[in-house]
Amino acid sequence: MVVKVENRSIYARRAQRRKTTMFFIYLLPALVTFILYKFWPILYSLILSFFKWNFVGSMKWNGLNNFVEMMGREAFQKATVNTFLYMIGLFPFFMVLPLLFALMLSNIRSSRFQNFYKALLFLPSILAFSIICLVWMWMFNPQFGVLNNILELFGHEGFAWLSDKKTAMFSIILVSGWKHIGTNMILFIAGLLCINKEYIEAATIEGANGWQVFWKIKWPLLWPTTIYILITSVIFAAERAFTPINILTSGGPSDATTNLSHIIYVFAFEYFNIGLASSTAIFTSIFFLIITASLIKIAGGLWHYDD
Repeated sequence: MVVKVENRSIYARRAQRRKTTMFFIYLLPALVTFILYKFWPILYSLILSFFKWNFVGSMKWNGLNNFVEMMGREAFQKATVNTFLYMIGLFPFFMVLPLLFALMLSNIRSSRFQNFYKALLFLPSILAFSIICLVWMWMFNPQFGVLNNILELFGHEGFAWLSDKKTAMFSIILVSGWKHIGTNMILFIAGLLCINKEYIEAATIEGANGWQVFWKIKWPLLWPTTIYILITSVIFAAERAFTPINILTSGGPSDATTNLSHIIYVFAFEYFNIGLASSTAIFTSIFFLIITASLIKIAGGLWHYDD
Protein backbone atom coordinates (compact mmCIF):
# COMPACT_ATOMS: atom_id res chain seq x y z
CA MET A 1 0.00 0.00 0.00
CA VAL A 2 2.85 2.36 0.83
CA VAL A 3 4.41 1.69 -2.59
CA LYS A 4 1.14 2.44 -4.36
CA VAL A 5 0.73 5.73 -2.48
CA GLU A 6 4.30 6.74 -3.33
CA ASN A 7 3.75 5.87 -7.00
CA ARG A 8 0.58 7.95 -7.07
CA SER A 9 2.47 10.84 -5.50
CA ILE A 10 5.23 10.54 -8.10
CA TYR A 11 2.68 10.42 -10.93
CA ALA A 12 0.87 13.46 -9.49
CA ARG A 13 4.12 15.45 -9.32
CA ARG A 14 5.01 14.47 -12.87
CA ALA A 15 1.55 15.47 -14.08
CA GLN A 16 1.86 18.79 -12.27
CA ARG A 17 5.28 19.42 -13.86
CA ARG A 18 3.86 18.62 -17.30
CA LYS A 19 1.00 21.04 -16.72
CA THR A 20 3.41 23.74 -15.59
CA THR A 21 5.68 23.13 -18.60
CA MET A 22 2.77 23.26 -21.04
CA PHE A 23 1.49 26.42 -19.36
CA PHE A 24 4.76 28.24 -20.02
CA ILE A 25 4.98 26.84 -23.56
CA TYR A 26 1.53 28.21 -24.37
CA LEU A 27 2.37 31.48 -22.61
CA LEU A 28 5.69 31.93 -24.44
CA PRO A 29 4.36 33.45 -27.74
CA ALA A 30 2.31 36.08 -25.88
CA LEU A 31 5.19 36.77 -23.49
CA VAL A 32 7.69 37.22 -26.32
CA THR A 33 5.26 39.50 -28.16
CA PHE A 34 4.70 41.57 -25.03
CA ILE A 35 8.43 41.94 -24.40
CA LEU A 36 9.26 42.85 -28.00
CA TYR A 37 6.38 45.21 -28.75
CA LYS A 38 5.38 46.58 -25.32
CA PHE A 39 8.03 46.28 -22.62
CA TRP A 40 11.15 46.90 -24.75
CA PRO A 41 9.79 50.02 -26.58
CA ILE A 42 8.83 51.56 -23.23
CA LEU A 43 12.25 50.75 -21.75
CA TYR A 44 14.02 52.02 -24.88
CA SER A 45 12.00 55.25 -24.83
CA LEU A 46 13.00 55.74 -21.20
CA ILE A 47 16.66 55.31 -22.17
CA LEU A 48 16.39 57.67 -25.15
CA SER A 49 14.73 60.35 -23.01
CA PHE A 50 18.11 60.97 -21.37
CA PHE A 51 20.00 61.34 -24.65
CA LYS A 52 20.20 63.82 -27.51
CA TRP A 53 19.83 62.11 -30.88
CA ASN A 54 18.55 63.00 -34.36
CA PHE A 55 18.33 59.51 -35.95
CA VAL A 56 21.63 60.05 -37.81
CA GLY A 57 24.43 61.24 -35.52
CA SER A 58 25.75 59.61 -32.39
CA MET A 59 23.74 59.63 -29.18
CA LYS A 60 24.90 62.15 -26.58
CA TRP A 61 24.03 62.10 -22.90
CA ASN A 62 21.63 64.94 -22.09
CA GLY A 63 20.44 64.07 -18.60
CA LEU A 64 17.17 65.71 -17.59
CA ASN A 65 17.55 68.53 -20.12
CA ASN A 66 15.03 66.90 -22.47
CA PHE A 67 12.36 67.04 -19.77
CA VAL A 68 13.23 70.65 -18.94
CA GLU A 69 13.06 71.61 -22.64
CA MET A 70 9.79 69.73 -23.01
CA MET A 71 8.15 71.67 -20.19
CA GLY A 72 9.28 74.97 -21.72
CA ARG A 73 7.89 74.26 -25.19
CA GLU A 74 4.69 76.16 -25.96
CA ALA A 75 3.57 73.38 -28.30
CA PHE A 76 3.83 70.86 -25.45
CA GLN A 77 1.84 73.10 -23.13
CA LYS A 78 -0.92 73.51 -25.72
CA ALA A 79 -0.92 69.75 -26.38
CA THR A 80 -1.43 69.04 -22.67
CA VAL A 81 -4.32 71.48 -22.42
CA ASN A 82 -5.87 70.14 -25.62
CA THR A 83 -5.66 66.58 -24.31
CA PHE A 84 -7.84 67.60 -21.36
CA LEU A 85 -10.24 69.32 -23.76
CA TYR A 86 -10.44 66.15 -25.85
CA MET A 87 -11.35 64.06 -22.83
CA ILE A 88 -14.07 66.54 -21.82
CA GLY A 89 -15.36 66.96 -25.37
CA LEU A 90 -15.48 63.22 -26.06
CA PHE A 91 -17.40 62.46 -22.86
CA PRO A 92 -20.90 62.93 -24.43
CA PHE A 93 -19.93 60.78 -27.43
CA PHE A 94 -18.28 58.07 -25.34
CA MET A 95 -20.62 57.90 -22.35
CA VAL A 96 -23.89 59.82 -22.63
CA LEU A 97 -25.00 59.12 -26.21
CA PRO A 98 -24.00 55.41 -26.23
CA LEU A 99 -25.90 54.85 -22.97
CA LEU A 100 -28.92 56.73 -24.32
CA PHE A 101 -28.93 54.72 -27.56
CA ALA A 102 -28.50 51.47 -25.62
CA LEU A 103 -31.50 52.26 -23.43
CA MET A 104 -33.60 53.24 -26.42
CA LEU A 105 -32.69 50.11 -28.40
CA SER A 106 -33.34 47.84 -25.42
CA ASN A 107 -36.94 49.10 -25.38
CA ILE A 108 -37.60 48.23 -29.04
CA ARG A 109 -39.67 45.06 -29.05
CA SER A 110 -39.17 44.16 -32.70
CA SER A 111 -35.86 42.30 -32.99
CA ARG A 112 -35.70 43.14 -36.71
CA PHE A 113 -35.82 46.88 -36.13
CA GLN A 114 -33.54 46.59 -33.11
CA ASN A 115 -30.87 44.75 -35.12
CA PHE A 116 -31.20 47.26 -37.96
CA TYR A 117 -30.55 50.24 -35.71
CA LYS A 118 -27.73 48.43 -33.94
CA ALA A 119 -26.01 47.77 -37.26
CA LEU A 120 -26.61 51.34 -38.41
CA LEU A 121 -25.07 52.87 -35.29
CA PHE A 122 -22.25 50.33 -35.10
CA LEU A 123 -21.22 50.68 -38.76
CA PRO A 124 -18.76 53.59 -38.25
CA SER A 125 -16.86 51.52 -35.66
CA ILE A 126 -15.82 48.89 -38.22
CA LEU A 127 -14.71 51.37 -40.88
CA ALA A 128 -11.06 52.36 -41.19
CA PHE A 129 -10.43 55.58 -39.29
CA SER A 130 -8.41 57.05 -42.17
CA ILE A 131 -11.31 56.50 -44.60
CA ILE A 132 -13.72 58.11 -42.15
CA CYS A 133 -11.42 61.14 -41.87
CA LEU A 134 -11.30 61.54 -45.65
CA VAL A 135 -15.10 61.42 -45.87
CA TRP A 136 -15.46 64.00 -43.09
CA MET A 137 -12.81 66.17 -44.74
CA TRP A 138 -15.08 66.37 -47.77
CA MET A 139 -18.07 67.14 -45.54
CA PHE A 140 -16.09 69.91 -43.79
CA ASN A 141 -15.06 71.57 -47.06
CA PRO A 142 -15.90 75.32 -46.83
CA GLN A 143 -16.96 75.62 -50.51
CA PHE A 144 -18.94 72.47 -51.30
CA GLY A 145 -19.10 70.57 -48.01
CA VAL A 146 -22.40 69.04 -46.90
CA LEU A 147 -22.38 70.75 -43.51
CA ASN A 148 -22.05 74.26 -44.92
CA ASN A 149 -24.68 73.52 -47.57
CA ILE A 150 -27.11 72.51 -44.82
CA LEU A 151 -26.32 75.68 -42.86
CA GLU A 152 -26.92 77.81 -45.95
CA LEU A 153 -30.36 76.26 -46.40
CA PHE A 154 -31.26 77.74 -43.02
CA GLY A 155 -29.73 81.10 -43.91
CA HIS A 156 -26.61 80.66 -41.80
CA GLU A 157 -23.14 81.39 -43.10
CA GLY A 158 -20.84 78.37 -43.29
CA PHE A 159 -17.62 77.76 -41.33
CA ALA A 160 -14.04 77.00 -42.21
CA TRP A 161 -14.35 73.94 -40.01
CA LEU A 162 -10.75 72.70 -40.03
CA SER A 163 -8.83 75.96 -40.46
CA ASP A 164 -10.64 78.10 -37.88
CA LYS A 165 -9.50 77.90 -34.26
CA LYS A 166 -13.11 78.25 -33.09
CA THR A 167 -14.31 75.12 -34.90
CA ALA A 168 -11.21 72.96 -35.50
CA MET A 169 -11.23 71.32 -32.07
CA PHE A 170 -14.96 70.63 -32.25
CA SER A 171 -14.50 69.10 -35.70
CA ILE A 172 -11.89 66.62 -34.47
CA ILE A 173 -14.03 65.70 -31.46
CA LEU A 174 -17.07 65.21 -33.72
CA VAL A 175 -15.23 62.83 -36.05
CA SER A 176 -13.65 60.86 -33.18
CA GLY A 177 -16.90 60.65 -31.24
CA TRP A 178 -18.96 59.56 -34.25
CA LYS A 179 -16.46 56.80 -34.97
CA HIS A 180 -16.74 55.19 -31.51
CA ILE A 181 -20.36 55.75 -30.44
CA GLY A 182 -21.35 52.33 -31.76
CA THR A 183 -18.66 50.39 -29.89
CA ASN A 184 -19.58 51.83 -26.51
CA MET A 185 -23.27 51.43 -27.28
CA ILE A 186 -22.77 47.69 -27.80
CA LEU A 187 -20.89 47.47 -24.50
CA PHE A 188 -23.74 49.21 -22.69
CA ILE A 189 -26.27 46.90 -24.35
CA ALA A 190 -24.25 43.91 -23.17
CA GLY A 191 -24.27 45.36 -19.66
CA LEU A 192 -28.04 45.85 -19.77
CA LEU A 193 -28.56 42.26 -20.92
CA CYS A 194 -26.64 41.03 -17.86
CA ILE A 195 -29.10 42.70 -15.49
CA ASN A 196 -31.53 40.24 -13.93
CA LYS A 197 -34.99 41.05 -15.26
CA GLU A 198 -36.54 40.03 -11.96
CA TYR A 199 -35.11 43.19 -10.36
CA ILE A 200 -36.82 45.37 -12.96
CA GLU A 201 -40.10 43.45 -12.74
CA ALA A 202 -40.13 43.71 -8.96
CA ALA A 203 -39.48 47.45 -9.09
CA THR A 204 -42.21 47.92 -11.70
CA ILE A 205 -44.70 45.99 -9.57
CA GLU A 206 -43.82 48.24 -6.63
CA GLY A 207 -44.78 51.25 -8.76
CA ALA A 208 -41.36 52.53 -9.89
CA ASN A 209 -41.39 54.57 -13.09
CA GLY A 210 -38.85 54.33 -15.92
CA TRP A 211 -36.48 56.92 -14.45
CA GLN A 212 -36.52 55.29 -11.02
CA VAL A 213 -35.82 51.86 -12.53
CA PHE A 214 -32.85 53.29 -14.41
CA TRP A 215 -31.41 55.34 -11.56
CA LYS A 216 -31.93 52.84 -8.76
CA ILE A 217 -31.37 49.52 -10.58
CA LYS A 218 -29.88 49.73 -14.07
CA TRP A 219 -27.33 52.46 -13.44
CA PRO A 220 -25.72 50.86 -10.32
CA LEU A 221 -25.56 47.46 -12.05
CA LEU A 222 -23.98 49.08 -15.13
CA TRP A 223 -21.15 50.44 -13.01
CA PRO A 224 -18.47 47.91 -14.13
CA THR A 225 -19.29 48.60 -17.78
CA THR A 226 -19.26 52.34 -17.16
CA ILE A 227 -15.84 52.24 -15.50
CA TYR A 228 -14.42 50.15 -18.33
CA ILE A 229 -15.73 52.56 -20.97
CA LEU A 230 -14.49 55.54 -18.98
CA ILE A 231 -10.97 54.10 -18.77
CA THR A 232 -10.85 53.17 -22.47
CA SER A 233 -12.08 56.68 -23.32
CA VAL A 234 -9.10 58.11 -21.44
CA ILE A 235 -6.80 55.77 -23.37
CA PHE A 236 -8.42 56.95 -26.61
CA ALA A 237 -7.63 60.56 -25.73
CA ALA A 238 -4.06 59.42 -25.13
CA GLU A 239 -3.31 57.69 -28.41
CA ARG A 240 -6.10 56.93 -30.89
CA ALA A 241 -7.00 60.58 -31.48
CA PHE A 242 -3.71 60.87 -33.38
CA THR A 243 -5.27 59.68 -36.66
CA PRO A 244 -7.94 62.39 -37.12
CA ILE A 245 -5.55 65.09 -35.92
CA ASN A 246 -2.81 64.07 -38.33
CA ILE A 247 -5.12 63.67 -41.33
CA LEU A 248 -7.57 66.53 -40.84
CA THR A 249 -5.55 69.36 -39.30
CA SER A 250 -1.95 68.21 -38.68
CA GLY A 251 -2.33 69.79 -35.25
CA GLY A 252 -3.27 73.21 -36.59
CA PRO A 253 -4.23 75.90 -36.86
CA SER A 254 -1.39 77.17 -34.63
CA ASP A 255 -1.37 73.95 -32.55
CA ALA A 256 -5.06 74.44 -31.72
CA THR A 257 -5.88 70.74 -32.22
CA THR A 258 -2.65 68.96 -31.32
CA ASN A 259 -2.49 66.63 -28.33
CA LEU A 260 0.22 64.71 -26.51
CA SER A 261 0.27 61.76 -28.91
CA HIS A 262 0.52 64.06 -31.91
CA ILE A 263 3.22 66.27 -30.41
CA ILE A 264 5.39 63.17 -29.85
CA TYR A 265 5.18 62.52 -33.60
CA VAL A 266 6.03 66.15 -34.35
CA PHE A 267 9.08 66.17 -32.08
CA ALA A 268 10.34 62.86 -33.51
CA PHE A 269 9.59 63.01 -37.24
CA GLU A 270 9.39 66.73 -37.98
CA TYR A 271 12.01 68.13 -35.59
CA PHE A 272 14.07 64.88 -35.49
CA ASN A 273 14.58 65.37 -31.78
CA ILE A 274 14.28 61.80 -30.53
CA GLY A 275 15.27 62.61 -26.96
CA LEU A 276 12.57 65.26 -26.68
CA ALA A 277 9.98 62.95 -28.25
CA SER A 278 10.93 60.11 -25.88
CA SER A 279 10.72 62.32 -22.81
CA THR A 280 7.27 63.47 -23.97
CA ALA A 281 6.22 59.85 -24.45
CA ILE A 282 7.34 58.95 -20.93
CA PHE A 283 5.51 61.97 -19.53
CA THR A 284 2.37 61.01 -21.46
CA SER A 285 2.46 57.44 -20.16
CA ILE A 286 2.82 58.57 -16.55
CA PHE A 287 0.24 61.32 -17.06
CA PHE A 288 -2.47 58.92 -18.25
CA LEU A 289 -1.49 56.25 -15.75
CA ILE A 290 -2.15 58.74 -12.97
CA ILE A 291 -5.47 59.81 -14.51
CA THR A 292 -6.60 56.19 -14.96
CA ALA A 293 -5.63 55.23 -11.41
CA SER A 294 -7.39 58.32 -10.07
CA LEU A 295 -10.59 57.46 -11.97
CA ILE A 296 -10.55 53.92 -10.58
CA LYS A 297 -9.97 55.25 -7.08
CA ILE A 298 -12.72 57.85 -7.33
CA ALA A 299 -15.15 55.33 -8.80
CA GLY A 300 -14.54 52.94 -5.94
CA GLY A 301 -12.79 50.22 -7.91
CA LEU A 302 -13.39 48.26 -11.08
CA TRP A 303 -16.28 46.15 -9.84
CA HIS A 304 -19.63 46.69 -8.20
CA TYR A 305 -20.76 44.50 -5.37
CA ASP A 306 -24.23 44.20 -3.94
CA ASP A 307 -24.52 44.26 -0.16
